[in-house]
Amino acid sequence: MASIQTGRLAKPVVRDFSESLWRRLWTDFVYVAVPIVVVLVAWELFARFGGVPAALFPSVGAVFRALVAMAAEGTLWADIAGTFVRLLKCVIVGAVVGTPLGALMGYFRSWERALVVPLNFLLAVPGTALFPLTMLWFGLSEMAILSILFYEVVLTVMANTWTGVKSIDLSLIRAGRAFGATGTSLFWRVLLPAALPSIISGYRLAFSRAWRILIIAEMLVSVGAGLGYRLYWARELFQTDVVYAGLLVVGIVGLLFERVVLRTAEAMTVNRWGTVRVLD
Repeated sequence: MASIQTGRLAKPVVRDFSESLWRRLWTDFVYVAVPIVVVLVAWELFARFGGVPAALFPSVGAVFRALVAMAAEGTLWADIAGTFVRLLKCVIVGAVVGTPLGALMGYFRSWERALVVPLNFLLAVPGTALFPLTMLWFGLSEMAILSILFYEVVLTVMANTWTGVKSIDLSLIRAGRAFGATGTSLFWRVLLPAALPSIISGYRLAFSRAWRILIIAEMLVSVGAGLGYRLYWARELFQTDVVYAGLLVVGIVGLLFERVVLRTAEAMTVNRWGTVRVLD
């Protein structure tokens, strides 16, 4: 009898879960799609009736035709790949270097005293201000770009990790020690999960800063391919539709990386563990 009742209850539960999932997906789609549609409609209306020459403000159709042409020629994919490879190299290596340094600063007073002044000094010097120096060292080369991105990522990740580890409630550390966690065990079981919201926030901030600087760097340095490189030469050749298409791709690629990679990492860690409250 119990099995029959369980079988009868299973179908409504599955149906309710499926309906809830589709309702959530539909709501997310609406929140994403409606602002995009509104912007595109406003863009098209302004391009047609705003009195601005098409050479300065092309229509949505002209921009998408330029985008399709770039994709057919293969330049679009080469530019995305070139920019994305540079970004991944620096974000991954910079995070690997910056995270342990920030953790050491947040946990050991001696490390904090030794590194806090250099860190604050270097944070006050924007990466873009170092372009003349890196060009003197490395010339107009790939290394001139990568060194600036590495600089920005390491400092941003260090600062956020340091703040996150230092802000951990002492009661959590005492509780971990009371349960026998010491040394590396204390780090992995207590410090890392508690500081992870700040660490992931540092990764997101480092990505956004590196992404913006990378586009500017590709405009200044003569690399063979890249979204910033394409924007620069489109401006030089007065290809306004290509400029707008490139800006559109820059925004889309950055948004996809942030939502797909960084947001997924956040959902699989701090949201799943209940460290960060998820808004309804």
